Amino acid sequence: MKVNNLQKTIDGQAILEEINFSLNPQEIVGLVGRNGSGKTTLFRTLAGHYLLDGGEVTIAGMDLAKAVEQKTQLFYIDELDNFLKYYSLKKINEFYRLAYPKFDQDRYLALLKENEFHQRMSYRRLSKGMQGLYQMILAISSEANYLLLDEPFDGLDVIVRKKVIALLLDHLATHENCSIMIASHNLVELEGIIDRVLLLKGKSIVKDYSLEQMREHARKLQLVFRRKGVPAFVKEQAKLLSIQGRVVTVIFEEYTPELADQLKALEPVVMEELPLSLEDLFEANLRQEKMGSQGGKV
Repeated sequence: MKVNNLQKTIDGQAILEEINFSLNPQEIVGLVGRNGSGKTTLFRTLAGHYLLDGGEVTIAGMDLAKAVEQKTQLFYIDELDNFLKYYSLKKINEFYRLAYPKFDQDRYLALLKENEFHQRMSYRRLSKGMQGLYQMILAISSEANYLLLDEPFDGLDVIVRKKVIALLLDHLATHENCSIMIASHNLVELEGIIDRVLLLKGKSIVKDYSLEQMREHARKLQLVFRRKGVPAFVKEQAKLLSIQGRVVTVIFEEYTPELADQLKALEPVVMEELPLSLEDLFEANLRQEKMGSQGGKV
């Protein structure tokens, strides 16, 4: 799937502008952004719940706006506005078998039995966690190649969350054409399973990180300098996480031996490398404040 220059306006207000990214087979991509940044709007637009106001979404080179049959390659449940709550699991199953030609009924029934669901159950009477688990069973049974999952871990206890993640990873391992995109505020959980992360800020995708490359090239450092203030070189090259007195914690996204030598030339009293997490990248990139408020870019 490729998204080219996607734009979406709602009630005269631009929500998404110049959105560009691709989803590759056998990949889990995290979509990260602050509340109200447009993550759900992006999913709704990709799934066709909203019409595009610009750009295009293509699958196998075919524009989804024209090749509507390709929409069966996408799976998305709008958590805030879905029809599932009005029906039994049996009726929901009937809907999805009609909507997805390759729906794997045998696997669906096996997973229901394994997780003690019954077709006569009412969706609305399931707990929040069991609703989340059932949605995951629908997603992987649909046999869609692109699974768009909006906050799939929200409200799940640790046992159900592990089941959901295990289902996802097992499905991806056995479906070579499958791609999964997850929007989640649970960055710790997300970091353990994704291959890439897209940072949504200011209506656009501002960063597209490969976590493997990020771990190889980026560094989180704690620095202490003899003089007050942050040296100009650090301001230009790093992103700030915190300042406490003379202790400065920063992220260098492209940390090279040459950059390390330049830092050492500043003769910091302390120069210590710390573990770098997805949460650190989120905080460094998505803060709105400037350095004077101890946020934003140094």
